[in-house]
Amino acid sequence: MKINFSLPYKAHWGEMLCVNLTFYSSRGASQEVKLLMSTRDGYHWMVETSTRENRQHPFDLIYYYYTVVDEDGKVLRTESVDSPRVYVYDSSKSYIFDDFWLEEKPAARMATAIGRTPKVDVESYERMECMPLFGETIIFKVHAPRLHEGEAIALLGNHPTLGNWNIDHFLQMKSLGKHEWVLSVNVAPIDAPIEFKYIIVNTDTQRFKRWEYGGNRTLDERIYQDEVHVLHGGDFRIKKFPPHAQFDFETYVFDLDGTLISSLEDLASSCNYALRANQLPERSIEEVRMMVGNGVKLLMERAIGKERLESGEVDFDRVFQDFRNHYMVHNLDETAPYPGIMDMLKELKARGKNIAVVSNKFYAATEELCRHFFGDLVDVAIGEREGIEKKPAPDTVNEALRLLHADRETAVYIGDSDVDVMTARNSHMPCISVLWGFRDCDFLSEHGATIYVSAPDQLL
Repeated sequence: MKINFSLPYKAHWGEMLCVNLTFYSSRGASQEVKLLMSTRDGYHWMVETSTRENRQHPFDLIYYYYTVVDEDGKVLRTESVDSPRVYVYDSSKSYIFDDFWLEEKPAARMATAIGRTPKVDVESYERMECMPLFGETIIFKVHAPRLHEGEAIALLGNHPTLGNWNIDHFLQMKSLGKHEWVLSVNVAPIDAPIEFKYIIVNTDTQRFKRWEYGGNRTLDERIYQDEVHVLHGGDFRIKKFPPHAQFDFETYVFDLDGTLISSLEDLASSCNYALRANQLPERSIEEVRMMVGNGVKLLMERAIGKERLESGEVDFDRVFQDFRNHYMVHNLDETAPYPGIMDMLKELKARGKNIAVVSNKFYAATEELCRHFFGDLVDVAIGEREGIEKKPAPDTVNEALRLLHADRETAVYIGDSDVDVMTARNSHMPCISVLWGFRDCDFLSEHGATIYVSAPDQLL
């Protein structure tokens, strides 16, 4: 029997994709396999291997994740393993894994996922009860981070087995935690191409609430006997913008940290350098992540702690200067644009759009980072300086619009935090909240965000 993996991924010259595959037995045995994928166009990647058996300790779980490697096999990028690709395994069946790249969240990326392996334990086996195997099986899987309390994900499709598009006959999916939902279906009765969509249902009333956005999802391939097809459908699709925001913007005003660049590791490094130099306790990456957004002075005040500052035992100016001096030298050590940011900015410029960056980072660092990473893709870059009030006050945004000679009515503000939501509101502009930054969807929703994108190309 065979195992097939396929994945769309835009690789750069000299890069290859690799499947890191592990077979597990509940008796403790395991076998790891690394599979280099092939491509004809640099985008559609695939590989096939044979199933594995262990007669003494039969394998019953399969786990895998994808990495990008260079020609020497060195790992360049690792996808997220926070929502593991773990499935029931039966060596008598063939598997088809129809996947997409799981982007690493910033906080997890800082802890480098290279070489990490999953925690396969009793809980993993309990989760597998949600995925029984049949003679002809499709396992539907989707990520839905924006559900409210009392909501669940279900599926409807174009065949009686899939509810026949009747909202009273939906198939409710099982939650795997971390916003992942799964459903295993016996598709033996289905002999035509499959069309389906995910829906949201009320868990209390067991009634339909709403469809996902967009057209029907499709599967044209026939599922044969003893075949398991895993369809990882990506995110539950939401409308990019509400009706009032369905227009073409002329000016895009971006936050910097957590929106355009992943800078948390360098911020944390400089923060801890300053704390260490002044005999103060250091902060974890996660602690620093929750402290950023209101400027580096407030970051350092939070890092030092209110009690120490009020006691007068700390020379704040000295600590802050230590941070500033270290950061100006080391702000490019690990910092980089998020995946897809450069392509998005280039496309906006090609369309003749105005692009500004406004940040609560001090002015010199804001200019240096924008110049280094974005060059002439950014028309105006404004950081914290004397004489201009920092966000969430509208001053920096107003200054950017003035320098661009841009109309507020055709401008949009894009950021990753509650501060950005307030900044846009104070600037009387719509706000698009990005979901790859320092704050998650639940946090943003609680602080007034209404428009979300989960990938840079959704801004186009």
